[in-house]
Amino acid sequence: MTEFFATRTESTRDDWQTPLYIVSCLGKFDLDPAANVLNPTRLAVEGYTVNGLTKPWTGRIWLNPPYGAECRNWLQRLASHGNGIALIPPRVGSKWFHRAVFKTCDAILFLEGRIAFLDGGMNPVVGNNADSILIAFGDENVEALRSCGLAGEFWDKRQK
Repeated sequence: MTEFFATRTESTRDDWQTPLYIVSCLGKFDLDPAANVLNPTRLAVEGYTVNGLTKPWTGRIWLNPPYGAECRNWLQRLASHGNGIALIPPRVGSKWFHRAVFKTCDAILFLEGRIAFLDGGMNPVVGNNADSILIAFGDENVEALRSCGLAGEFWDKRQK
């Protein structure tokens, strides 16, 4: 699948697969509104590959949004929905992170180590230069982060 990289477009440049071990320990998800174009139902029962911000969100959400400037819009939508888990890089110094994450989430798992996301051929890509966190919205998702077994530091905002 080396053609995958040669045919990357503006709409697929942020389209990377989340390793299954990250999601499988968190339970079943109903919707992935920013699903991978190659396999939209790999991580949730339903997946949107285009315009996920404009479509209805129902049930428990898995969200690995594009990491560019629009990341905050996806997180604000998840916060409004109130039921899901997001995987993003921590941008703790930015104003949008404080507004869209710290002020709205229920818990965060600061993952230890860096994730090797998967390419179109489902091969791990080494060299990820960003840390990752999982953000929980809603009680079920807080408990999923607390008990998932992934290495990292768990922070429950409700117990400050």
